[in-house]
Amino acid sequence: MSHGPARMGAEQVPLWQQEDAHPQPDALVAAAQRLAFRREQGDLYPGLRAPTPAAYPDWLVGAAAAVLGGRVSMLRTSFAVAGDDPARLAPIQRIPHFDDCAETIIASVHYLCAAPHGGTSFYRHRATGFERITADRLPLWRQALARDGQAHGMPSPAYQDGDSPGFVRIGQAAIAFNRLIFYPANCLHAGDIAGSWQASASSPRLTITSLLLLE
Repeated sequence: MSHGPARMGAEQVPLWQQEDAHPQPDALVAAAQRLAFRREQGDLYPGLRAPTPAAYPDWLVGAAAAVLGGRVSMLRTSFAVAGDDPARLAPIQRIPHFDDCAETIIASVHYLCAAPHGGTSFYRHRATGFERITADRLPLWRQALARDGQAHGMPSPAYQDGDSPGFVRIGQAAIAFNRLIFYPANCLHAGDIAGSWQASASSPRLTITSLLLLE
């Protein structure tokens, strides 16, 4: 377990990382292999999801409380396998995103796979300098994306992969089996999927993605 978060970018976005996080990661993988993964309606995640084992939310809440400090409660959690063909991505899926504007919500990714899959990268929006999208910034963010479209055209049908005309990478969490990361849900980020999405059929990019409330 790390002794404190790494800090990324001008806004010092925190990134917490814990190695060898779960005591039985292979059992989580085995549980996922028995499930039917589905695409959730209205979900912008570029892949499929399935419910986690019943004991996982309580374990993650305890792990998060130990890393983050304070009281933590679960908002949502699921297995997730990213592997959509980039040609199918909507324009909004081709750029970094945020999960929620609220300052008190923390996102986590639990990696249950390894290379050749990639981890998660974090970004600054060039035009605004935003690295986090708060409720106050949301209208400006939407306006800025419209201006980006006018200036640069629609993003090409590809996963975000490092610097681009609209964004610059400020940090990265590399992938490692049973690594658990936490970061603010309002920071701009994207999964590092570009180099391995085709491998998902035979070797899935299996993760557990969650949102937690820091009380």
